[in-house]
Amino acid sequence: MDKQMIDRFLDVYRTEYLDDIMKLIRIRSVSVPSSGGKYPFGDGCAQVLDTALSLGKEMGFATENHDYYCGSILMPGTAVGEIGMFAHLDIVPEGEGWIQPPYIPYIKDGWLYGRGSSDNKGPAVTALYAMRCLQKSGIRLRHTVRLFLGCSEENGMSDIDYYLKRVPAPEYSFVPDASFSVCYSEKGILELEFTSPLPAGVADFTAGEASNMVAGNAYALVDTIQGELPEVNKERCPGVVVREQDGMLRVEAAGKSAHAAFPEGSINASVMLADYLCGHPFLTDKAKRTLAFLSECFENYYGEALGIAYDGGPLGKLTIVAGMTRTEDGKIRQNVNIRYPAGVNAEKMMERLNTAAASYGWSMRTVRHEEPAYVSPDSPFVKTLDHICKQRLGEAFGPYTMGGGTYARKLPNAVAFGPSIKGQKKPGPDGHGGGHQPDECVRIQGLEDALHIYVQSLLALDEIF
Repeated sequence: MDKQMIDRFLDVYRTEYLDDIMKLIRIRSVSVPSSGGKYPFGDGCAQVLDTALSLGKEMGFATENHDYYCGSILMPGTAVGEIGMFAHLDIVPEGEGWIQPPYIPYIKDGWLYGRGSSDNKGPAVTALYAMRCLQKSGIRLRHTVRLFLGCSEENGMSDIDYYLKRVPAPEYSFVPDASFSVCYSEKGILELEFTSPLPAGVADFTAGEASNMVAGNAYALVDTIQGELPEVNKERCPGVVVREQDGMLRVEAAGKSAHAAFPEGSINASVMLADYLCGHPFLTDKAKRTLAFLSECFENYYGEALGIAYDGGPLGKLTIVAGMTRTEDGKIRQNVNIRYPAGVNAEKMMERLNTAAASYGWSMRTVRHEEPAYVSPDSPFVKTLDHICKQRLGEAFGPYTMGGGTYARKLPNAVAFGPSIKGQKKPGPDGHGGGHQPDECVRIQGLEDALHIYVQSLLALDEIF
């Protein structure tokens, strides 16, 4: 299929294509694990899955609902075997700081805005329209193409675990949930929870929206006020504001959020808040020691203060992010997200973390652990996809590794493959526009480039495997 045929398809279906993305964006599909009932991840995820499967059915494709854990849209092949595209429909919480409402999508200056536009509803619909383009052309592939649509990628990936226990994995798969060109290795993901008794004098300490996000906002309530409200050193704590609330001291910190896999350039509000509280006399030394675990051990994203720093060269550095902080049952709970490259001894790393935490009065438990994923960059699979990407986007693109976790780590012969462009400047203020940021958006031309690439990739994989 040549470029002109795909362009003609887009000319006919562009409006419908964008409308379908916006249909999904309007649904607040934050994955909320339930204790029972028909919908394992809540009403929003059930609604968005029903809507997406309806789109596939209206296009003439077969669909499967895997008990609302996930769904599939299928384009049958002429022989045995499958090629998979694995996308997700759940989203992270909207957070704060949006200029426009997160679930009222709109288009401005060639960008489509709304929570999920880039992560991952826009790419999911792009994969669906790549199938539709092949369908409308009359081309029949030997392999069945399966578009998997998950409902809990952002919250532990139990959706794909459920699926793979019941349905065989495709022979080869790509995941439209990263950047171009081909991501051939993903770092291991270790999610931990650290717990400590609530520090004396602190009634509440809350920060962050999700484990896999740098905390963009935080606040604490200190239960006594003595004299005038303390001043804030704006050079050291530029985002801190202090005020009185019902006879207590309310300290708020505003940082800059980012995905935990790519924390560089972000500012962790919980670390800033802890640093401020540790520098003032209204807390006891023991309370300050508790909070110093945050201010001292998470002041950068590379684990140096914890003794776990590691540089894997082409496979990247280890990163560690303090995500959500919550106060409950007289305890403070700190969720931590670590991304580590192949080569790290995970057992020794956890031993060091446990020892360091204990020295500050915190205990540790493992919430989730996913080992690193790797496909050789010299494999025909990676080389084929990379070549198709370069044909469309240019020679500057090439295979890479990342800290992000996608469904590829759960599948055999799978890689993450677009559609984002690393380093692409988003419109709007700094800290806005990214997948886990306020005013999330996606460049429409980027999605259309991805559609071209995915159509050609499905054709190529169908031929060589």
